[in-house]
Amino acid sequence: MTKNNLKALLKKAGVLAGILLLFLVIAYSFVPQVLSGKVVNQSDITGYMSMSHQTTEWNAAHKGQETHWTDAMFGGMPTTSFQASHEGDLTQGIYSLLLKGKRPASYLFVCLLGAFLLLLSLGVDTLVAVAGAVAVTFCSYNIQIIQVGHNTKMQAIAFLPWVMAAVIFTYRSIFREGKGWKAWLPVTVLGSALFGLAMSLQVKANHQQITYYLAILIALYVVTFFIWLVASPQRRKSVGRFFAASALLLVLGLLGIGTNAIKLAPLYEYTQHTMRGGSELSGSSASAEVNDKGLQLDYATAWSYGWEELPNMMIPNFNGGASGARVNPDKSSVVAVCKEYGVPNAESMADQLPLYWGSQPFTAGPMYMGAITIFLFLLGLFILDGKEKWWLLAATLLAVGLGLGRNFMWLTELFFDHVPMYNKFRTVSMALVLLQFTLPMLGFLALDRILKAGCPKKKFLTGGVAALVLTAGFCLLVYAFPSIAGSFTSPVDAQLPEQLRKALVDDRITFLRSDALRSMLLIVGSFLLLWWAYSVPKNAPQTYESDPSIGKARRIEAVAGIACLILVDLFTVGHRYLGKEDFVSARAFSNSFSKRPVDEMILADSTLSYRVVDLTSSPFNDMFNGYFHKNIGGYSPAKLQRYQDLIDRYLTAELEETIDSISRATSIPDALNRLPSNEILSALNCKYFIFNSEAVPLENRNAYGNAWFVLSVLPVSGPDAEIASIGEVDLRNVAVIGDDFAESREAVQAAVSGPVPDSDDYIELTSYAPGELHYRYAACMDRPAVFSEVYYPEGWVAEVDGERVDMFRCDWILRGILLPQGSHELVMKFCPEIYSTGKAASAACSWTLLILVLLSVAGLFCFDTRKRD
Repeated sequence: MTKNNLKALLKKAGVLAGILLLFLVIAYSFVPQVLSGKVVNQSDITGYMSMSHQTTEWNAAHKGQETHWTDAMFGGMPTTSFQASHEGDLTQGIYSLLLKGKRPASYLFVCLLGAFLLLLSLGVDTLVAVAGAVAVTFCSYNIQIIQVGHNTKMQAIAFLPWVMAAVIFTYRSIFREGKGWKAWLPVTVLGSALFGLAMSLQVKANHQQITYYLAILIALYVVTFFIWLVASPQRRKSVGRFFAASALLLVLGLLGIGTNAIKLAPLYEYTQHTMRGGSELSGSSASAEVNDKGLQLDYATAWSYGWEELPNMMIPNFNGGASGARVNPDKSSVVAVCKEYGVPNAESMADQLPLYWGSQPFTAGPMYMGAITIFLFLLGLFILDGKEKWWLLAATLLAVGLGLGRNFMWLTELFFDHVPMYNKFRTVSMALVLLQFTLPMLGFLALDRILKAGCPKKKFLTGGVAALVLTAGFCLLVYAFPSIAGSFTSPVDAQLPEQLRKALVDDRITFLRSDALRSMLLIVGSFLLLWWAYSVPKNAPQTYESDPSIGKARRIEAVAGIACLILVDLFTVGHRYLGKEDFVSARAFSNSFSKRPVDEMILADSTLSYRVVDLTSSPFNDMFNGYFHKNIGGYSPAKLQRYQDLIDRYLTAELEETIDSISRATSIPDALNRLPSNEILSALNCKYFIFNSEAVPLENRNAYGNAWFVLSVLPVSGPDAEIASIGEVDLRNVAVIGDDFAESREAVQAAVSGPVPDSDDYIELTSYAPGELHYRYAACMDRPAVFSEVYYPEGWVAEVDGERVDMFRCDWILRGILLPQGSHELVMKFCPEIYSTGKAASAACSWTLLILVLLSVAGLFCFDTRKRD
């Protein structure tokens, strides 16, 4: 390497280091509270910490004996859907390093860096790439999901541009000039290896829906690139290179995904038994949310963007913004009316004002992409040509169509019925996430063209004025005639007094007009900066307009000015959804898990294992209840389908009857006497009902305990008969067993056909761990035992004195075992083989991928060094 080459390399490294520092400053400037030790008060994260508390505590105290089962929710379930293993995955260290720091600043930094690389892969100037990275990262949706705690989604979004950057870099590399394969193949291999690594990181975020949309984006790019390639005889010569690059991307992409086998394999196995796998029941007994192919269409499209909401990508409050918006109380008519009528703490209403009046059930805020980004996108449509324009336009239109969901049903049904796996995802409006990338990519390609003097002034003025009229002109119309945005009313307004309804409409109009004016000024300001970049200074040489190098300084200043406007715009709007009010001290956050008096009373019970149901909140829609107790309920969109069937058929009705009985009681003893038998809850060993956080819990004296012997078997045929029968028999004495365990059922029937067993027989739990249960029992003959534990077919094994015995499912959801006579110890262990398989696959893929990355970097470096020498 020559001295000049070394200097050039060091200069590039210095620029990159400066940009990395700038991104760190921007990320932490948006959330400076994290530097003082504060954390975002994320409701979903507190819920996650609640449901994972048992697992986290156990694993921390038992290194090498980590559990993959938890009893914190729904009577017991695998942990794979919320706490995955990383064993064998060597790329996890890279992932953790990139996200090292204070969240959510670390998420913003990763997204900034990825978006920067994405724009560089398109060949744009460094300054333009920095501005574009800000536009991508601080779209309001990202800020909203951070505020509520959708951290995995934000991480998946943050790594999405890394993947796209590698794809584009790889395909562009096939056009490198030079003789033979050495001119392009080493770079193509490097790009493919980096793609595999980026895919590994993106999948590691564990948000399959974002990854699915990423796959759509990649597919559109590849198809467009191929059509563009074969459309020209000159480019058609590179078709062979295209297929070579595609094969490398496919193989190394699968390798990258394979590094996550330790996470994906158990998740796939578990999913087959969850609500996503569908119910075995027929007719009205089946879940209303899923069918045997995937989610129900109505359920999947419940959150569909409305046509009338689309302008909020440019005007944040076009449809009111958020269902619970934070506004300036001095500018709110609602607050003024409340003060006038003497409502206590009237100003506090400004923290959660129901401004949204769109078609979704509720929303945390609009998909605001930035007024300047929308202007630049339209400018790009007018002044750019080539494959990038058409690919990005196609991806944008498809994302909008999918995001509209039930409001664009022909496209939704087409994808739902014919595109693989699309019917597995809900909240179709999430597809609009793709616009966070497609709009800035095209917009900043246009800005880059202007910066590099690649767009004549006449063409800019024609396209710029058209984009200005469509964007700023629309904003002006909305400001002058706000009724364009609709009626400013929502069905939820009917719950309010008439004076408040009128005041709320006034607020919606006021904030809409304010945002419309704001967006218009930002767009006009950006247009004027670009116009100024094209203007000729006084005393300029005659060659000013024809020589790109002469006017470059002014163009750079214009781009820098636009970048500053974008930063101010998105920071300001972003802080509406994530402000200083959303941060609390770490201690205050941990206080969310303080024990209530009722928790203290329940935890004083020294019984090894029992379950609790909390009636102070929605039992099956609240994640917080599992922090201290083994819970009958909880919240998870990935619960076992058989448990959901049990909720729908029995548990909800039993809890409603229990609540009704408690409400009619005059005292605690009276409430205890009124408690219904709750046979299904009792079979699940539900020992305590919490009805008041300050009062003693109600003990369910009918709870069956951890295990019991039964006297007979009821054979049933088919799932419908199986679930119906458990409500018709005495489960203390009868085990309901279906045809899918016919062999075990025959053995049990033979065992119970003899004389009545000795009443001195017993079975008791002697040791408890989430993934390992020890029992001691004595039986005068072979006897069937039922356990108040959820049956899961993948991984639970049972041993009597070290000898494996068969386990079967009975009573729809519980475990059963035919225990041999005598006094013995029974051990149940959760040791799914899929984890060892996944660990081996992750390790193999990780080693292969990392070695390929290192070899491709080293090979390229050596090749380029020899070439320069």
